[in-house]
Amino acid sequence: MTSKPAYHLYTFFASGAAERVRIACNLKNIPLTFHYVNLQTREHGGDTYREVNPGAAIPTLVVETTDDTTGESIKFSIHQSVAILEYLEEHEPVCARVRKVRDSADDESAFANSVFDEGFSVYEKMLEKFSKGKKYAAGDEVTLADACLMPQVQQARLRKVDFEKWPLLRGLIERLESLEGFKKATWNRQDVLSGSF
Repeated sequence: MTSKPAYHLYTFFASGAAERVRIACNLKNIPLTFHYVNLQTREHGGDTYREVNPGAAIPTLVVETTDDTTGESIKFSIHQSVAILEYLEEHEPVCARVRKVRDSADDESAFANSVFDEGFSVYEKMLEKFSKGKKYAAGDEVTLADACLMPQVQQARLRKVDFEKWPLLRGLIERLESLEGFKKATWNRQDVLSGSF
């Protein structure tokens, strides 16, 4: 067992990666001691910061705690924002504000459906304005816009979203689903499903 850790975040105000960590800590009510590293003056490339993070990247989370059995001090660093987020998710309880959406399947489903409803309504308006009479999302050729759309459609279907109110979108989906490249890429056609899933 270890004591409650102290967290030190090496950060820069305009770093999106550091902002992810700050947001997560705010939502989880995790107190941080901030150490500001100025990327504009290349402070991160100096010897002092390289002792904290040899890769000189921002952010770095330094965790300090004590082994309750031996009294030994424990100190380690995590150097990537996603790794920091994963560590915090495993070691710090999620606060009620974050957990609430997940507490009930009905709440989660209602939240997801509201997000899909808003997003697909906007998509329908965009098709009306820019692509009416066109075969696909951005013209008569398949584009990246079509490839990005279909995974969201699959997720919405898992939530039983009804596409009837979006006729242009529904027609686009039908045309895309008739194409072999889209058929072969759907989740239920992947080789991994023949294994443990």
